[in-house]
Amino acid sequence: MTYLTFEDSVLDHADERGCLSYGDAQALLSQHGFTVADLYADNHGVSWVHLDERNAQALLNWLGY
Repeated sequence: MTYLTFEDSVLDHADERGCLSYGDAQALLSQHGFTVADLYADNHGVSWVHLDERNAQALLNWLGY
């Protein structure tokens, strides 16, 4: 599948609730030089609940997209 944006590709991997699997979240963060532990060190103003759920949009926001 071809995506118009990187964000679209991430969102396409989310489940019906908009969340990524733990493995997909790890891979996304790793591509940007981060780990899941980094999420908990500083939430960057993103909802803790959404980060804990591995919400795809929240993770993208955390990464600065």
